[in-house]
Amino acid sequence: MTDRAARTTDPSDAGGPPGPHPTATATATDPQEHTVPTPAAPPVLETPDTAAPCTLRERKKQQTRQALHGAALTLVTANGLDGVTVEQICADADVSPRTFFNYFSSKAHAALGLDSVEVPEAAATWFSDAQGGLVDDVCSLVAATVPLSQDRRRTKELLVLRPEMSAMVMRWMAESRQSLLSVVGTRADEQTARTAVTLVMSALSEVAHRDTVTSNAELAERLRAVVREMVALVS
Repeated sequence: MTDRAARTTDPSDAGGPPGPHPTATATATDPQEHTVPTPAAPPVLETPDTAAPCTLRERKKQQTRQALHGAALTLVTANGLDGVTVEQICADADVSPRTFFNYFSSKAHAALGLDSVEVPEAAATWFSDAQGGLVDDVCSLVAATVPLSQDRRRTKELLVLRPEMSAMVMRWMAESRQSLLSVVGTRADEQTARTAVTLVMSALSEVAHRDTVTSNAELAERLRAVVREMVALVS
């Protein structure tokens, strides 16, 4: 068993990305011991409702994005995707139609609050240096990458009322999987990386059906819990 596989995470820290652990320090009685630095915890993406103060321009962008998402979510829930136009969404959000595609690539993406997923550079750097269990670290990576809607409860209701929207979620997850694979592949061979990402993304789909999470840290915890359930089913 490799050092990476043998290492376990602190159960008390299961609610979020693994934080730094105390390092071993050399002693006079055992010269073989040496300090082993532990990578810092992966950064958790901040959502507009929890982000630290930013520039006025950035705050306006966040407000515009949230206005478009909220308007699209309300309209698509009430009328279905085909019964809504970009112009209607922009009118309800009090946003110029010319700026819509600066924020979302489609009406469906706006209603679901989904962005094109790219792994944040800081999270990718953390992952490549991390030494925890591969699947646990992939859970942290996914939680640090996936955007969380401010209207999580209403988004779940949309998927129940408009099941046709689920196809868009699955397409988005497939695109996200490709972005994640390029990062996970820095620590595992192609087949292992693909299996780990597929497992965690399947857990993400299950979490989305079950729970309304309030933070990226909670999402990581939920992902690990569902992965454990999956493993138990085949044990």
